[in-house]
Amino acid sequence: MKTLPRRAFLASLSGTLVGAAVPTGSMMSRSRPAIAAPQKARLKAQPLGEHALLVQGAGCNVLALRDDAGIVFIDGGLKAHGKALLTLAQKDLNARAAHTLLNTHWHADHTGLNELLGKQGARIIAHENTRLWLSTTVRYQPDGPPIGPMPAGGLPTQTTYSTGELRVGEETLKYGYLLQAHTDGDLFVKLTRANVLVTGGVVAGDAWPTADWVTGGWINGTVAGYRALIAQCDDNTRVVTANGARLYTRADLVAEADILSKVADQLGKMMRAGYGPADMLAANPAKDYAGKLGDPVDFLTQSFKSLWPRLAPDA
Repeated sequence: MKTLPRRAFLASLSGTLVGAAVPTGSMMSRSRPAIAAPQKARLKAQPLGEHALLVQGAGCNVLALRDDAGIVFIDGGLKAHGKALLTLAQKDLNARAAHTLLNTHWHADHTGLNELLGKQGARIIAHENTRLWLSTTVRYQPDGPPIGPMPAGGLPTQTTYSTGELRVGEETLKYGYLLQAHTDGDLFVKLTRANVLVTGGVVAGDAWPTADWVTGGWINGTVAGYRALIAQCDDNTRVVTANGARLYTRADLVAEADILSKVADQLGKMMRAGYGPADMLAANPAKDYAGKLGDPVDFLTQSFKSLWPRLAPDA
């Protein structure tokens, strides 16, 4: 096994940001995962109740609800699909305007409705760290182009550090903080009457999750996030993941949490033993689960990086 010194390891982390503003409590500055150029939206709508709609194909899974005042969105997909998404929700829910948007975190594939709805006067709810990241100019890679801030009109207008509650007609939306799970500003949203749980980016959906270590997420936080989500479920809860074509159940979350916990434990042991990234990938502690969640290389790479500031022997 080849041990990699800390400086050499840090030099290998291509996601490291240089010269970026850093919100208090964050690991580094805002990073949005690389997203392929969006194709024409192929939106698919699925009712989740009398006044609730799950929309897929917009860049992430989006939930739309209707009350007497209009539409409430949970996440917003990619900006390129925003108008099509809004039009579909208006038609299928028989509503004209959207008055509220909840951001589960700041990544571009979840915040594509912010500018559109912000200009229309909608309230935008998010964790405070999400607002900070969206208002910051960063570089995702040291030599990469800057990622500019969200225009002021699209920034969250109401933020939380912990939990909150929102009435939407006869439905109650309860949202809460998942500490450093996918980012450092993740929220889940629970529809208490419909018994639907929205995980945001923490649960990918039939794929490996991503601990966005550049913006405060880490693999052990992901595991803890899963456990917090499981605590919100019973055996009848329908779980909306970030992507994926199917709704999860509590049993799905439990099964994935078990896998992630085992892999995180192995990664921690490798980090403490001085493994370098190449040695870790060669050992492939996730190889037994590739058949269920796919190629683990990116997951392992990002998860291993996320451990460095916390577990490395010389950190």
